[in-house]
Amino acid sequence: MNKLFTHWKQLIVLLAFVVLFFLLMDLNNRLGDLSRLNNQLTKIETQVAGLKATESALSTQIIYSTSEAAVNEYARNHGLIREGEKLIVPMGEGTPQSFVNIQPEPTPAPIRNVDVWWALFFGE
Repeated sequence: MNKLFTHWKQLIVLLAFVVLFFLLMDLNNRLGDLSRLNNQLTKIETQVAGLKATESALSTQIIYSTSEAAVNEYARNHGLIREGEKLIVPMGEGTPQSFVNIQPEPTPAPIRNVDVWWALFFGE
C-alpha cells in the first residue's frame, strides 16, 4: 500500500511539472505577442504624429488660402487689378540673349601599349 501511495505522489508531481511546462510555454507566446504589438503601437503612434503635423500644416494653408491677403497676392501675380487701379507692366529693352561660349575639348592622343609598359619599367 505504501508503494502505491508513493507511486501516486510521483505521478501527481510529474503531472504538475507537465502543466507548469505548458503554462510557461503559453506565457512565452503571450510575451512574444506583447512585444510584437508594442512595436506595432510605436510605429502607428509615429504615423499618427506625422499625420497630425500634416493636418496642421494643411489647415494653416487652407486658412491662408481663404484670406484676403492670398486673394490680393494671386491677383497681383496674374496681372489682375482692382477697380480704379491702372496696370503698369515694365517692359525690357527686348529679350535678353544668353551668350554661351562653347570650347571644344582637345581629344587626347591614343597611347600605345609599348609606351605604357616602357613607362612602367623605366619610369619615363
